[in-house]
Amino acid sequence: MTLSQAIIKCMDYIDTDESMYSIYAKKVNGRFRPDSEALVLKLTIDEMEMKSIEVAEKKCPGFDYFLEIFVLKDFYEDLLKLEEFKSDTKKVERIIYYAEFDA
Repeated sequence: MTLSQAIIKCMDYIDTDESMYSIYAKKVNGRFRPDSEALVLKLTIDEMEMKSIEVAEKKCPGFDYFLEIFVLKDFYEDLLKLEEFKSDTKKVERIIYYAEFDA
């Protein structure tokens, strides 16, 4: 799955009291890109308490933490209301920018 696909499908994932979803992706030249390889991980309560780097080392070596799905959903829903972010490409670019510089 690409990072773009993981972002666009964020509404498909539902957190519960026992687990939470997070996206981890590979950086290309030190940056997240829409075509970066990505994984959506379902984390247990114990894993949620771990540092993101520890989760990556344990579950997906070579990947870096991107965003938790619940944070992504909130941001994604806000973008849906803005005319300038109607295209999936624009939403993905803005969310990647948010994850790298504002989160």
